[in-house]
Amino acid sequence: MCDLVVENEEFQDSPLGKIPKDWEVSPIEDKLQRIIDYRGKTPEKTTSGVPLVTAKNVRDGYLDTEPQEYINEKDYDLWMRRGLPNPGDVLFTTEAPLGNVARVPSYKIALAQRLLTLCPNPNELDAGYLFWLLNWLDSRQKFEQKSTGSTVLGIKQSVFRKILFRFPPLPEQQRIAEILDKVDNAIAHTASLISKLKQIKAGLLHDLLTRGLDENGQLRNPQAHPEQFQDSPLGMIPKDWNIVDLLSLCDKITDGSHQSVKTSDSGVPFLYVSCVRDGQILWEQAAKISEKIYIEISKGREPLQGLILYTAVGSYGHAALVKNNRKFSFQRHIAYVLPNIEIIIPEYLVTFLNSSHCRKYADKVALGNAQKTVTLNALSSFPIVLPEWEEQQRITEIINKHDTRICKEEAYLNKLKLQKQGLIHDLLTGKVRVKN
Repeated sequence: MCDLVVENEEFQDSPLGKIPKDWEVSPIEDKLQRIIDYRGKTPEKTTSGVPLVTAKNVRDGYLDTEPQEYINEKDYDLWMRRGLPNPGDVLFTTEAPLGNVARVPSYKIALAQRLLTLCPNPNELDAGYLFWLLNWLDSRQKFEQKSTGSTVLGIKQSVFRKILFRFPPLPEQQRIAEILDKVDNAIAHTASLISKLKQIKAGLLHDLLTRGLDENGQLRNPQAHPEQFQDSPLGMIPKDWNIVDLLSLCDKITDGSHQSVKTSDSGVPFLYVSCVRDGQILWEQAAKISEKIYIEISKGREPLQGLILYTAVGSYGHAALVKNNRKFSFQRHIAYVLPNIEIIIPEYLVTFLNSSHCRKYADKVALGNAQKTVTLNALSSFPIVLPEWEEQQRITEIINKHDTRICKEEAYLNKLKLQKQGLIHDLLTGKVRVKN
């Protein structure tokens, strides 16, 4: 990555405030070679042929292949007579949605209405810099300020052309684009890695919860040693495993507060169903209640380390472990599952509650139409596969290693995203300059 220089101190006044002395402010049209606009035209669509890019395909910095629409290959030249885009040119949505940006891909595409294709003057404007400039939050705010419409915001090409932007010298534009592209590529690579790690974990979980680990920490092999397995209502499982109902493994199963609570700006966290997702408690999304209300509604459902929260109404089927002692309360749509730690390890139980076995069982027993509910009685009867305590521990250790790796990569991904946000602002305002 290019080196960054210390904060710039040489600025001049401009219509957009202070800018570096060797930068300029000008209308976007002064830096473009041409604008391709297919406004007011709707092509005849086919089931195959040349991909048709509409405003719906242009997302937040990338092209989405959905929805998939096409035009006939033989109609392409006639349809695209207003101009052909070049790879790297910038697509800009003028309406529904307003202000989304993506790069023109290297493959052949046709263009629909509500899209501008911005073709930079190569002597004045770098296509990569233009992409990041238009994708910047500051620019998006400009588009909204210049837009018209109440229900659906839109911007006219004639208005868009006149919007003022900051432009560094061309070499600096190229270096800025290179830096931001590299950060973006690192974000994409890390996100892809996290996705792969989660897929690996999902496959591993299936094996761990159906085959288990022997004394040597190896997965049992049902093909090589069928005598080590037994049939069960949940499929083949190791012979020394049992299937028991959830209630027999718990000291208590109840639900959250049935009272309507008054929230406040600060205080004790109060969780809703939406706060329990993907095996995690999203504390940052919790409401707040006073200490007095917390004491009143938490009797009989006191928060404890090792407690499991299970969403039972609406978005049912999400389980999360309380990993430390802290005050909080929660609505009645969340079940309170307190494992008996002499029989079952909480980390193992929460993993099983989030498994495909329990998800399928929850779908089977959930009642209602508009807002399905897993009742406490139904939850208490969930069939749980129970290995010996020592094997639960071995399984949990393997899962924790994978979770630690995933959490590490997710933390790095968040760090990259924050770095990208800061860089975009600093580089596009000239607060931070780049070396050759």
